Amino acid sequence: MTLRSGIDITKAISGCLLSLFFILTAISAAHAGQTKEFDAEEALYKSLFTLPEMFPQARDYRKKWSRLTGFEFSGLHWNNYVVIYVNKGTEIYRDNYIEYLRIYQNEDEDEDEEEIEENKQFKGYEVGTIFLKENYTVKSGIPHQPTSLTFMVKKAPGYAPTGGDWEYSQFSPSGELIMRGNNTNVEIYQSCAKCHENMLERDYVFSTFYTEQSR
Repeated sequence: MTLRSGIDITKAISGCLLSLFFILTAISAAHAGQTKEFDAEEALYKSLFTLPEMFPQARDYRKKWSRLTGFEFSGLHWNNYVVIYVNKGTEIYRDNYIEYLRIYQNEDEDEDEEEIEENKQFKGYEVGTIFLKENYTVKSGIPHQPTSLTFMVKKAPGYAPTGGDWEYSQFSPSGELIMRGNNTNVEIYQSCAKCHENMLERDYVFSTFYTEQSR
C-alpha cells in the first residue's frame, strides 16, 4: 500500500520493525554483559582485558610470561583481587618471597633486629623486567569484575633514582591510559610509589604472594 506522499506503508513498517529488532538486540546484549556472572576459573585462562597499544611486548603474556599468583586479595592495591605476571625474574621474585617468609613470618625470637638486618638476602631486578597486574573488584568476598591493568617496568639507571628506576602505569580494562610515570609524578606517587618505596629492600616489589605456576 502506498500513501499519497509516495511512502510505501509495507516497507515503512518493515523498516521500523527491523530498527526495533536491532535496538532490542543491543539492549539485550548490554544487559547480558552487565548481568553475566564472573567466572574466576575462566578469567585465569581467558583475559578480560584489552592490552594497551604502548605495551606490544606484553602480547600473549598469559602464554609467554610467568604467572606468579592466583587470585589474591590485596588491601594495598585498592582493596582489589590481583593476579600478577612477570616477563622475567621469576626466580628473583620467588627467592625474595621465600626470604620474606624466613625473616617476617618465621622470625626467630632469639634473633635481634640488628642480626636480622645483616642476614637479609633480597635481590634486585634486571632492567627490562615488567610486572603486569590484573586488578578485579570485590563482591561478597570474591573477585567480581575487571577494574584495571597495571604495569611496573624496570628502567635504566637514572630514570627514577629515588624510586628504584621503576615506571608505573595503569589502564582501564579496555586499554585506555589512566596514568603513567615514576615517583616524581604526584598522582603516581600517591597511588603507587608511596607504598612501594616501603619495599626498598626488595627492589620496590612486595613479593608477599606467590603460587608457582608453569607457563
